Amino acid sequence: MPANVLDQLWQDIRYGSRMLLANPAFTIVAVISLALGIGANCAIFTWTDALLLRPLPVAHPGEVLTVGSTVSVQGFTSIITSYPDYVDVRDQNKSFEGLAAFTFLPAGVARTPDELPKLRMGMAVSGNLFGLMSVQPDLGRGFAAEEDRVPERDAVVVLGRDLWEKQFESDREVLGRRVRINGIEFTIIGVAPAEFTGLNQYVRSDFYVPLMMWPRLIGLVEAPAAAADSARRSDTPGSSQKVRPLEARDFRQLTVKGRLKAGISMAQAQSELSVIASSLERMHPDTNKNTGLVVRTELQTRISQSPPDAMLIAMLVTESLLVSLLGGALGVAIGYGGVKLFRSIQLPTDLPVSLNFQLDRRALTFCLIVAVVSAVLFSLIPAIQASRTDLTGVMKATDAVARGRRRWGRNLLVGGQVAVSVVLLVLGAFMYRAFDEQLSSGPGYKTDHLVMMSFDPGLVRYTEPQALQFFEQVAERARAVPGVKTAALTSTVPMQNDSITTFTIVPEGFQFPVGKDNVTVFGSTIDEHYFDTMGLSMTSGRGFRATDTADAPRVAIVNEQLAKHYWPGKDPIGRRFRLNDGNGPWVEVVGLAKTSKYLFLAEAPTEFVYLPYKQKFAPRMILVSESHGDSASLVTPLRQVVRELDASQPVYNVRTMEEFYRMRTTDIFTMILRMVGALATMGLTLAVVGLYGLVAYAANRRTKEIGIRMAIGAGRASVLRMILRQGLTLAIVGLVLGLVAGAGADRLLNAMFPSGDTRSDPMALVLVVPIVLAVTFIAVYVPARRASRIHPMEALRYE
Repeated sequence: MPANVLDQLWQDIRYGSRMLLANPAFTIVAVISLALGIGANCAIFTWTDALLLRPLPVAHPGEVLTVGSTVSVQGFTSIITSYPDYVDVRDQNKSFEGLAAFTFLPAGVARTPDELPKLRMGMAVSGNLFGLMSVQPDLGRGFAAEEDRVPERDAVVVLGRDLWEKQFESDREVLGRRVRINGIEFTIIGVAPAEFTGLNQYVRSDFYVPLMMWPRLIGLVEAPAAAADSARRSDTPGSSQKVRPLEARDFRQLTVKGRLKAGISMAQAQSELSVIASSLERMHPDTNKNTGLVVRTELQTRISQSPPDAMLIAMLVTESLLVSLLGGALGVAIGYGGVKLFRSIQLPTDLPVSLNFQLDRRALTFCLIVAVVSAVLFSLIPAIQASRTDLTGVMKATDAVARGRRRWGRNLLVGGQVAVSVVLLVLGAFMYRAFDEQLSSGPGYKTDHLVMMSFDPGLVRYTEPQALQFFEQVAERARAVPGVKTAALTSTVPMQNDSITTFTIVPEGFQFPVGKDNVTVFGSTIDEHYFDTMGLSMTSGRGFRATDTADAPRVAIVNEQLAKHYWPGKDPIGRRFRLNDGNGPWVEVVGLAKTSKYLFLAEAPTEFVYLPYKQKFAPRMILVSESHGDSASLVTPLRQVVRELDASQPVYNVRTMEEFYRMRTTDIFTMILRMVGALATMGLTLAVVGLYGLVAYAANRRTKEIGIRMAIGAGRASVLRMILRQGLTLAIVGLVLGLVAGAGADRLLNAMFPSGDTRSDPMALVLVVPIVLAVTFIAVYVPARRASRIHPMEALRYE
């Protein structure tokens, strides 16, 4: 770089620094405004990065593509495939360098036969996955080609780094040792590198086994098509058809990743996949009709000249860059506060599922880019305008010249800031009062003196009769543990949205709209002790009994909301509904339960149905035990109960109901309130500094005018009122617009908190008005008072 350019740059920096030091008020206003904006953007970037943008931990992650069929389940869309389809696509395509398949595999892992297994999340992967992703194990090796050919033969495993460190104490002699996964002995052949945590940004994989071992680990599965046919044909629980996961073409649980060959575009690959999909549909119309095949990038999968007067412009831009860098530095601190807030999110599960928010190099780079772009974008235009200004006109002009031409833009910006801050404050006040009301009214069930633990007998290959026997035995023995008041079984507990069950029902006598013949409602399968243990209220009828078995007539308990909808004004006891569809078995309603909360504390009244677990099998169940004293003290004896029944049975998601309720409600509410409060505070701060800056700027431009007024007799109070009128008028206009917008947000707020009470909350508006008026008055009064105290002779000499 030429020396004269460096000298000029240094002069610009010195000049800009002097100008900023000479105008501290302007500097503070600009730095705070930029810091808030950059900090908020930095925090939001870390959120977006964790959810969408962070690349996979493999070599050349931008080249990794997802291949499969688009499947939508309950509003969630995935690109997945079955093993037979994967093999056909892998062998027939000419576009991909390679295709690797995998599926996530929750399993109980233990080092020895007598150790109680711990629930871990692993991956069953095709033998080429490590090679295709260029992942080299730190210890040992990956999978050999022969280990990817014969089902259920090669029980070998590559440990994830976290599992190796925590469960095997980073033992470098671990190769060749045995580990039990779902009760099956696997030989350890490798340890994955620390940076490779799997192929999902949310889930860390603790181990990797050959895809050929998948059937042995999970046993027979229920194919979707077979399940639907079975539900229509049979009234007997547990009679659905079972298939092997590597053989069922409609059992789509595999994710396929691949890399294109050199010179092949995505469009070419998509064209070839469409041809293969058409061929599969012709050959297998029962399972592949209208399925199709698509290829998506990782991001798609996760979503879906120098102007004139350059010297003057460079000087102004350099000054703006200094301000932006100061604002960027303070903004990083604000962004870090946002990251800490996001990190407070806790997921109540033992599985390695997490949202990894990091203020890392990528986020800091983003902050720097925002700071520089802010400087260039918001200084370049005024700098160009300044370079084209007629100096003669400027020397003659006062604020009156620009009053009609330019002030409207500044006024609009500052008034908009006030209005937006008012809306955010109204939202925050409403949400706080709504949350407080919901927390005070409670969820409708007990949260104290309860401890819960989950079981999945399928992890150790139990059959349905064996699983039912295990559930019954573990509940019976739990009730005999000293300190246990009562114990119950349920397929899901309230607020545990990842295990919520849905049932398709056809209520007797209800007339559905044209084109609809059934309804899907939330529900759970429970035993006869559930209502007493959870403290749920029955308003009429009876609870379940031990005699409500598979051989007895089918029965159900519905809540008041379901009864009100489908049998309005009638006694629901004795009413019936068909399960699954119009040809399904009849189920008689024997009890009416009070409506409580099931998914979220602020939810609208939700329809819910309970079925006996002996009549509606659930592969996973939760044991809920009520204690006489401290519920946490029951964890060890209850684990021992499970160990005595089956030492290989994993026990997971063990926590007290108080802890679970706090994580699912209080903590979430607190985080949301903090986020809205932070946004409202930043909005109000921006409005205050903007209003202060605008009034100070206007007063500065009118210094000579003020001197003339005071010289001909105007008092300081008159000048003070003049400046206050300008600023407060703008603040009041913004306040009114904000209140109107806040009042109009009733529909949005009632959608967020659909508790059934649709009344607006005038107190939220009342609380906001004095706050905004007070802070805006201070922001206007300070520069107005300073302007009113200037000496007339000094003002007349001002240029």
